[in-house]
Amino acid sequence: MPEPRLLAIITAFLLIAGAPARADYDIAQLQQIEQFILQKDSAALWKYLVDNPGIMSGNDALALELKAFVAAIESGQLAIFAARPAQTAVVPPTAAVSFAATRTAIY
Repeated sequence: MPEPRLLAIITAFLLIAGAPARADYDIAQLQQIEQFILQKDSAALWKYLVDNPGIMSGNDALALELKAFVAAIESGQLAIFAARPAQTAVVPPTAAVSFAATRTAIY
């Protein structure tokens, strides 16, 4: 049986080789992305990602999702920039109409 130290080194190399490459982002960038998401400001998020492509450079889960978001925006699959809440018609309140017959109308 191989020495435990050799097994640990081999295991570490296998883990490093099999792990997806993490994108180049820091905690401040993650906090900025979080703020855009909490504010539901998709346009600002898209601009931030386009201006900072290193955030999407890796193969980790976050980088892949951010790449998919930018690709969807740029291909027109998400039309969020022009989307505005639909204008709903507001009907002003009116007086209730009474359909009950008056006494004189019955006789």
